[in-house]
Amino acid sequence: MSGATRSSGLGWALILLLALLTALDAMAIDMYLPGMPAIAQELGASPGRIQQTLSIFLAGLAIGQGFYGPLLDRYGRRLPLLIGVVIFVVGSIFGALATSVEALLLARFIQALGAAAGLVAPRAIVSDLCDMKESARIFSLLMQVMMIAPIVAPLLGSYLLIHADWRAIFWMLAVLGAMGMVWGLKAIPDSLPVTQRVPLNPGHILRAYGRELSSKVFMAYTGSGGFALASLFVYISGSAFVFTQHFGLTPAVFSYVFAGNSISLVMGGFVSNYLLRVGMPTARVLVLGLVIHTLSALLLYVAVQIGVASLPLYATMVAIAVGSLGMVFGNVTALTMNVAGPQAGTAAALMGTFHYLISALVGYVVSLASPGPQTLPLAIGGCGLIALLLYWAATRCRTGSRLVDQVA
Repeated sequence: MSGATRSSGLGWALILLLALLTALDAMAIDMYLPGMPAIAQELGASPGRIQQTLSIFLAGLAIGQGFYGPLLDRYGRRLPLLIGVVIFVVGSIFGALATSVEALLLARFIQALGAAAGLVAPRAIVSDLCDMKESARIFSLLMQVMMIAPIVAPLLGSYLLIHADWRAIFWMLAVLGAMGMVWGLKAIPDSLPVTQRVPLNPGHILRAYGRELSSKVFMAYTGSGGFALASLFVYISGSAFVFTQHFGLTPAVFSYVFAGNSISLVMGGFVSNYLLRVGMPTARVLVLGLVIHTLSALLLYVAVQIGVASLPLYATMVAIAVGSLGMVFGNVTALTMNVAGPQAGTAAALMGTFHYLISALVGYVVSLASPGPQTLPLAIGGCGLIALLLYWAATRCRTGSRLVDQVA
């Protein structure tokens, strides 16, 4: 990453565009969830078979990010991102026209391959154009938009189901992608100079990924961010069971709790940006967020174990744990990209792929445990603790590298 191309800020129009493109994957995940029963009924498939359309979408996101990294470093940021949005639109149209589960699975995979560009390319663009402090602020904003999507998308999907059918959801996703594509044609910069682009060949790609994989600092930061994201997915996958089956909330009431926690995450992002504006270092904001996240979850676990975790206390502590992640995501992403090598596209792709792989692995391990109100805070707190330890390992590695450089 060239320091010469970096500035201290990005225009709001470009930030909003990058946020829209980043949110395509979240919209594609959450908007069609209310329509899953209708999809199963029309296509004559079991609920489990329809749930596979979500699994294959997540697999496509992980695979797609790995492919976009080398493309972003070879052809710049603009062209691969626009092509990715086109692929997303095509996948959405295929989904709207699907007449079988197999066709829908293929459509969802194509959708995900396109949406993956919206996860990787904006990180590379921000890293190209901004210093670390500004990057942390913008990454926080992008994450805030992604967390607004779980609030808005299901409501929009439900509205479309009332006034049309489940296919309208995929048509709406195609429209959103097309809007991003048209806007992107006018506004997306090619932030990687031609002189810094690298050849696209297997040997070079393997060496680029090898450099990042061999960087202890980069991988430690990546692992820290991965376990923070895994904590969020643990909450998403497990909270419905706890609040509806243990505490007896109806699905409608739980949806308000879920929306409230999404809002708390957005508010955590606002707190992060405020602390950055008043001069708190990026790393300190990250540590503060991880400490609050971990302690609130582990204290909730203790409260459950001693039998004092009422519904208000449980909901409040979960909201604090989730909300504090708003202080984590943007900052850990900025720190990770700041220590990446010269090929930001490859680094962003590798970071994203590992984030999803770690989340999938943690989710599988947690699913093996007996479900209950104690499992959720213990898993969240455990993820937070591992994220803290990996951050500490990254700082130790950076300190060691500086000492070696000074001696040399």
